[in-house]
Amino acid sequence: QLVAENCCLNRTAYLIYIDAMGRPLSRPNVIGNKTEGALIVMAKQWGFEYENLRQTMFNEETDKVFSFNSAKKRSTTVVHLKNGRVRVYVKGAPEWVLADCTNYLCPDGSIDIMTAAKKQEIEEHLNVMANNARRTLILAHKDFASASQLPSNWQDSPPDNSGLCCDCVVGIIDPLRDDVKDAVRMAQEAGVTVRMVTGDNLNTACAIARQCGILTANGVALEGPVFRNMTPSQVDAVLPQIG
Repeated sequence: QLVAENCCLNRTAYLIYIDAMGRPLSRPNVIGNKTEGALIVMAKQWGFEYENLRQTMFNEETDKVFSFNSAKKRSTTVVHLKNGRVRVYVKGAPEWVLADCTNYLCPDGSIDIMTAAKKQEIEEHLNVMANNARRTLILAHKDFASASQLPSNWQDSPPDNSGLCCDCVVGIIDPLRDDVKDAVRMAQEAGVTVRMVTGDNLNTACAIARQCGILTANGVALEGPVFRNMTPSQVDAVLPQIG
């Protein structure tokens, strides 16, 4: 229930089930962020209709959806629950969100303290998924006993970067189109050097680049901050190996 609520409420994407002619589509068409689309499709397969959840839980006058924040690497939704509590739903990049989690959700629905050992266990699981070309996310939440406990500026800056409870890890894969490998190979045979630039986790990016034939055994993958801090001579030295 908690994970489904995050998927269905903490999003701006939606699904279209019919085409322009009114004919049913073989699979829903995602309008907006494809990752959010995958999450609401998952929730639907569990029996949760995202529009129904929004109608029953979300109040336009009191609640707010914050789209993806590139500085905090997460999107957030604040919902005032019927029991008087306020819940903050968070989803985002694992290396950022996990660092802000002080608790985690157990399989039986109870909440336990996030220890260093549990955090390492989650990180290892994330690495396995990323190495198998999965784009990984963490879904988390934070509860306030009442609206009066929310920070006064919550409508401008949601309280989503401390005291979070890690609810689950999600792995999403975008299968390569059948023609991608051949297209890369043809470009390389024609003398074109193919590079890959992505916002994915480094391990996920490397796994996909290997599948495409872009990242070779002697290739190098760099994260943006590392590349931008390199001197021109360092870039020249590593450039032939960058995938």
